[in-house]
Amino acid sequence: MSIELTKDYIEYFNNKDLVGLRNLLCDKVVLEDPVVKRVEGIDNVLFEINNIFKSCNILSFKAKNIYQDHNITIVEFILKIDNNTLKGVDIIEWKDSKIKQLRAYLDIPKD
Repeated sequence: MSIELTKDYIEYFNNKDLVGLRNLLCDKVVLEDPVVKRVEGIDNVLFEINNIFKSCNILSFKAKNIYQDHNITIVEFILKIDNNTLKGVDIIEWKDSKIKQLRAYLDIPKD
């Protein structure tokens, strides 16, 4: 089940679909990544994700591999934002078919 939901997450993110993403998130979802550090709550998480979407003309989010262990999925991904290609890993914790926590690990280019 979590693998299919993870594929939905990837599709929604790749398509900049905030409504689809909202439907996958717990109300008290937590997002941690190298840029925003830590954000809590569905509206705050969606605000940060939307900032990513608005910051670029081209976005491509593709999974190289998806692994599952109980209620955790790990996505090894390639994220293209305009002229930057980033490789990283998302660790997604699921609860009741919703994302409870999303931790993103990736190298951010230095300016």
